[in-house]
Amino acid sequence: MRNYEAMFIFHPGLKDEQLEKEAGTVEEIIKTSGAGSVRYQLLGKKVLAYPVEKQKEGYYVNYEFSIAPDRIEHIKDKLKHHGNVLRFMIISREKRK
Repeated sequence: MRNYEAMFIFHPGLKDEQLEKEAGTVEEIIKTSGAGSVRYQLLGKKVLAYPVEKQKEGYYVNYEFSIAPDRIEHIKDKLKHHGNVLRFMIISREKRK
């Protein structure tokens, strides 16, 4: 198991309840892919450095989880076509001391 951090940018047109639901859906996808514990934090709406899918801003959500490295591609495949996700990135990170 390795520790990972993922940053998601969700569509700016989502209402608060919809954003919570979408963030929870992504959390479930990560969990069902084999992650031990998943934590996420809503970071709010931010202006993007450049337009993504014709959007100039988006809701940022940060996830932290532990999972086997071979399951990362599975997560990426499941989330690649998730409707309200404009962009996401998953990186490996060292354990906190």
